[in-house]
Amino acid sequence: MLGIKPSAHAVTNVLFSATQTTNLVATNINSDTIETAGYRFTLSRDKLFTGGYGLTNPIGRSLRIQWPDGLEAQAITTGPNVGTGARITLTRADGQPFDIRRFSFRILGNTAGAGAMLEIMPLVNGEDAFPDPLMYQATGFYGQTFTNVTPELFGYDAYKFKLYMDFALMNLTLVDPSPPPPTLAIQPEPRGFVTLTWTPDTGTKWILQERLSLTAGTWTNSPSGCTNPVIVPATLPAKFYRMFN
Repeated sequence: MLGIKPSAHAVTNVLFSATQTTNLVATNINSDTIETAGYRFTLSRDKLFTGGYGLTNPIGRSLRIQWPDGLEAQAITTGPNVGTGARITLTRADGQPFDIRRFSFRILGNTAGAGAMLEIMPLVNGEDAFPDPLMYQATGFYGQTFTNVTPELFGYDAYKFKLYMDFALMNLTLVDPSPPPPTLAIQPEPRGFVTLTWTPDTGTKWILQERLSLTAGTWTNSPSGCTNPVIVPATLPAKFYRMFN
């Protein structure tokens, strides 16, 4: 028999670090979408930039902030989306809501003269959550970094960042209030064994537990621990399993 103990614990994720890998999941003429640590970032890229007068073939502008130092968004200077500024859209890969508790960003140009505000629009089910975006100070000089603590960015399923000039996200503290529990499955094997598997593979965040009764007794950690999949004997009349974190 199988069971799931729902998680009551929020999961905190701090981005970015060299231990986190990136995977390119989509690309087009003005953006790239990468995935890391269960999150997806769609970043505007000035790929149709030709390099100046007399050049006609697009070479694209190079990035000044390289992973894992941060993620850079570029303002679009040529092509169909010219004038739309630099943009980043952040979601969870599984589409579930999450919080942004703290973020830092760096401006890659001078805004001290005209002034600037970074816009963030939270989304719910693909729709803007507010009539107007939330504003965060971005007035300064090239390379200046701004850090914000943001309890107001709570419980949305996407966030759209926008600045009229190039900028880079440098640090993010993200919280998943209700991460989905793994799904536990059982598969009979020959000679009195069964295979237990769970998806997604949660590493050491969840552990397999067992007991002989569904309603009585103490749940104990299975000897297999976090090993996934695991083959266990099916010699007793019944044994109950659950995932616990």
